[in-house]
Amino acid sequence: MCVGTQWKKRIVAIFMVSMLGLFGCAAPEDASESLELVRADAPTYSDEYITVGFIQTGKESDWRDANTNDFLSTFTRENGYNLIYIDGNSDSDRQIKAMNDLISQEVDYIIIDPIVETGWNDSLLAAQEKGIPVIVSDRMVNADESLYTCWIGSDFETEGHKAAKWLEEYLESVGRTDETIRIVILEGTEGASAAIGRTNGLNAEIEKHENWEVLTTRCANFTQGEGKNIMEEILKEYEDIDVLISENDNMMFGAMKAMEQAGVSYGVDGDVITVSFDALHEAFELMMEGKLMVSVECNPLIAGLSHEVIQKLEAGEEIDMVNYVEESVFSYENAADYINERKY
Repeated sequence: MCVGTQWKKRIVAIFMVSMLGLFGCAAPEDASESLELVRADAPTYSDEYITVGFIQTGKESDWRDANTNDFLSTFTRENGYNLIYIDGNSDSDRQIKAMNDLISQEVDYIIIDPIVETGWNDSLLAAQEKGIPVIVSDRMVNADESLYTCWIGSDFETEGHKAAKWLEEYLESVGRTDETIRIVILEGTEGASAAIGRTNGLNAEIEKHENWEVLTTRCANFTQGEGKNIMEEILKEYEDIDVLISENDNMMFGAMKAMEQAGVSYGVDGDVITVSFDALHEAFELMMEGKLMVSVECNPLIAGLSHEVIQKLEAGEEIDMVNYVEESVFSYENAADYINERKY
């Protein structure tokens, strides 16, 4: 458990690094390239708002866009915050530099969504020495828990177990329990918590089935473009694939294009069973079409829980070290029942 303390509220003037171009799909192609990492020389302070610095990974997927917009719409002046938003541009070094800048500005809180787990110790120690609580969001850090306040996000390993369990139940329902099942796995960014957790959960369940054979595991960095390119390579090497597991929806979307171009059928009426993660709105549409068979939810709406944690810390209340968001499993059989409720 972490015990919150009352932290002095400060505000840093004019540091909205994100600009409007970071709002997801509407951003121009070169928006991230035009951004400069803003550094503070002479910040001014006010007790009116709680200053929160949020360091995002980048905008590698639709999930990330939803996550970003959730933070931007939650940590507003109307809700009592001055938000300093920094796009990491998928560069872990940039994230570290941004955190050091926020520490020098003496913000009230720092929220980091780390691209990779390693390399954070020095910055976390520096924040602790300044008395700045650090909340780790979505992905995890490979650092002693005493160096940060708490973690908020998804149980990635459990997500992996859920996906494999769904596959097990589906194969049983169609009478394929005893068949040899050949599996291809598209992994996310190497070193990312989501990739590590989902892979561990999947492997733990796959190892229970002697007749499940993993043909290959390839990294596609959570992006649609790499999902397509990597799947094109895989299809040249393997002709008989029973299951494609993609560790996020965007890689699956790209892989689907590759399969279509190669004349490989997939989905409910196809040869390849499609298993994915995130449960984006487009994934629901594809499940309703029978193309995507299941998507294990990874809830990007983390900002509300982050807000609750900060308010508890402001009030001097205790908080949990680990805070999971609620998540479900959706398939082609129930997607139509939930699509109108989706916020992302």
